[in-house]
Amino acid sequence: MKVFEGANDFLKKRFDIKSSTDLFSPMPKWVNWTYSFGGVTLILFILQIISGIYLTFFYIPSAQDASTSVKYIESSVFLGHFFRSLHRWGAAILVIFLIAHALRVFISRAYRYPREYIWWTGEAMFIITMGFIFTGYLLPWDIRAYWELLTTRNVASQIPVLGKAINAFLLSASSLNQVPIARYFAVHTILLPILIGFGMVAHFWMIRRLGVARKIRGEME
Repeated sequence: MKVFEGANDFLKKRFDIKSSTDLFSPMPKWVNWTYSFGGVTLILFILQIISGIYLTFFYIPSAQDASTSVKYIESSVFLGHFFRSLHRWGAAILVIFLIAHALRVFISRAYRYPREYIWWTGEAMFIITMGFIFTGYLLPWDIRAYWELLTTRNVASQIPVLGKAINAFLLSASSLNQVPIARYFAVHTILLPILIGFGMVAHFWMIRRLGVARKIRGEME
């Protein structure tokens, strides 16, 4: 059928589905240090997973106990302060390298055909990462988290159609003193990791299929 023939041609042109599936082929010799931003971002993300899992063992996802449990982690848990700092500052550094990686791809024009879907999955993961940052910022439920949630609520109230739904998710029927921390915790530790996991699989699979983009005389190789 023409529909299936078109789909096969679409996939073949973009992802070279009949090529070798070797995932460990060496990088081209012309790759320079700017191409390492994506790899560094991945390493930082792995560190976030490791430190986040450790913190999860001691964190209590409730408005009454969240702040106390964070203080307990930092003061009494073995290596708690280290893993708390690693998770907190690692998130900031991850965002920096993620932006650097996106800028490198944009400047080298590696977002063009046939790599446009690599770019789109990267953009989707950037949005998911911002979700990690937002929900992670709320979990300690300290004064900064309080004002972030209050600001987000006020901004969301101005959004047509979706504003009420966003505020319902953020606060439900509760007051600011009874925020659904467990909901943010579930999103931070379950929903967003699943979404970014799918995004990373698709992103890396397409990169290995198409190879690393190289700019030569204004065109991508």
